[in-house]
Amino acid sequence: MERREIGPGVGRVRPTLILPDRRATEPRGVVLMLHGGDVEGVEARSTFDPSPLPVRVAAAGIARRRPDLAVVRLLNAVGGWNDRVMSPVADARWALMRIGQLYPDLPVAVVGHSMGGRTAFELVDEPDVRAVIGLAPWLADGYDEKRFLGTPVMVMHGRLDNVTDPDASADLVRRIRIDGGSATYRSVPDWHTLMFRPAGWHREVASFLHHYLVGDGGDQPRNA
Repeated sequence: MERREIGPGVGRVRPTLILPDRRATEPRGVVLMLHGGDVEGVEARSTFDPSPLPVRVAAAGIARRRPDLAVVRLLNAVGGWNDRVMSPVADARWALMRIGQLYPDLPVAVVGHSMGGRTAFELVDEPDVRAVIGLAPWLADGYDEKRFLGTPVMVMHGRLDNVTDPDASADLVRRIRIDGGSATYRSVPDWHTLMFRPAGWHREVASFLHHYLVGDGGDQPRNA
């Protein structure tokens, strides 16, 4: 059974960590999963908000394929990014701090969908983060490739996505690779939610995570 831990905040405006069952296999690495959201929104995230669903499905797929990884989901305190405040980034940094306390000395990767992909990109230079995956990330073209040079990156995007830009994702990966970084781009026949026949990309993401968290950490083949 999953465990929940409520983070700091005021009233209902608090992030929540959803942790795997203590009875699960002793993990060798940790994956922090970050969900999407809206451009603006400072109210407490609604219980009926559909944004966490794609990440919930992906987390289950990864955990099933890689039982040696502890897959942790974060529910943001509020629904929006909120411009310079970058609300979900503060929540994610709290989550990384708690992961360091709960799973000391284990390597960590961050996987984010949509707005969560942008949040993951903001965490790429955190000292405990070994790898980052952006799933249909928002505003990928807003990032300088140089910030990714020390961390392996995978970006997955649906070719039919009309919410975030697959071309921007492909271009970010191209720029990282030109500058000498380790980056992989995968284009899949899907929309923004990436929930159409997801088993194939779940398997690939799980393999990428295992490689950099448990394996030798060397470069995987990189396709644009």
